[in-house]
Amino acid sequence: MSEQSIKLGEFGFAGDDHVVPFDVDALDVRGRAVQVGPMLDQILDRHAYPEPVARLLAEVVVLTVLLGSALKFDGKFIVQTRSDGPVDMLVADFATPGSVRAYAHFDDERLQQATAEGADSPAALLGTGVLALTIDQGAYMQRYQGVVELDGSDLEEVARSYFRQSEQIPTDVRLGVARIVVPGEGGGAERWRA
Repeated sequence: MSEQSIKLGEFGFAGDDHVVPFDVDALDVRGRAVQVGPMLDQILDRHAYPEPVARLLAEVVVLTVLLGSALKFDGKFIVQTRSDGPVDMLVADFATPGSVRAYAHFDDERLQQATAEGADSPAALLGTGVLALTIDQGAYMQRYQGVVELDGSDLEEVARSYFRQSEQIPTDVRLGVARIVVPGEGGGAERWRA
């Protein structure tokens, strides 16, 4: 796994590879907005994953950064899936104050078959299994791990289920991942954006 960095925005500035916390007192709402680009390119380009695998891993990276950047101590936040789908493992870890690593394991033959059959949605590629969210506070501290079932839902819904069941905090998660064309030499280059 390769390690990349992300910046935590303290003053509400947005931009590439940033996390911006927000708070709406009148509505009793708080959260984080994550925008990643170059960091995601570095992680995904290093492994040359097929498009469907790269998209899934990008979603896991964004989810990991979104949740891990809320840690109020030095440590790690790790998101990992284990499933029976063509993409049988995804793992990303966020180490404070902002380094990120990620890796995917998949069965190329099953992935090609699923893609040919049009069964290449994130939920279909993951299949059934578990998603584990682990907080590691470092040496001399016990890890905390929450596990939620992968049941054919997408990662947004799985994250919502985790918060409903384990944390009992009303939570919404929205993930958006795409390749964009950046104008430039040679007619433009495709870059990841989430």
